Amino acid sequence: MSASVFFLILAILVCTFVVVQVRHQRMKERYAALWLIIGAVIIVLGAFPTLLNGVADFVGVALPVNLLFLLSILLLMGVSIHLTLELSRLSEKTRILAEEVAILKALQEQPEGAAGAKKRNQQDS
Repeated sequence: MSASVFFLILAILVCTFVVVQVRHQRMKERYAALWLIIGAVIIVLGAFPTLLNGVADFVGVALPVNLLFLLSILLLMGVSIHLTLELSRLSEKTRILAEEVAILKALQEQPEGAAGAKKRNQQDS
C-alpha cells in the first residue's frame, strides 16, 4: 500500500470519526470544523500527491516534505494558541462562578438570610 493511499484512508477515517462525535454531541461544531478542514486537505493531498510538489515549487521550498512539516508546525502552534485562549476564558469563568457561589453560601448561612436583610433595609428607609 502506498503512502498516499494510507493517508487517504486515514483522513477518511478521521473525518468519519469527527462527524460521529458531532452527531453524538461529544464534540462542538466549532472544533469539528478545524478537523474536517484538515481531513479534507489530507484527502486532497492523498488523492493528488503531485499537488504538494507544485505547491512546494511555487512557495520556493526545496523538498515537499519540508513544506509539509512547516504546515504541520504552524497548525500545531495555532491549535495550541486556540486552546490556551479557551483555557484562559474558562479559568476566568470558573473564578467568577466560584465567587458567586461563595457569596450565595455566605448569604444563605446568615441567620436571617438575604431576604431578612433586605426587609430590614427597606424598613430602615
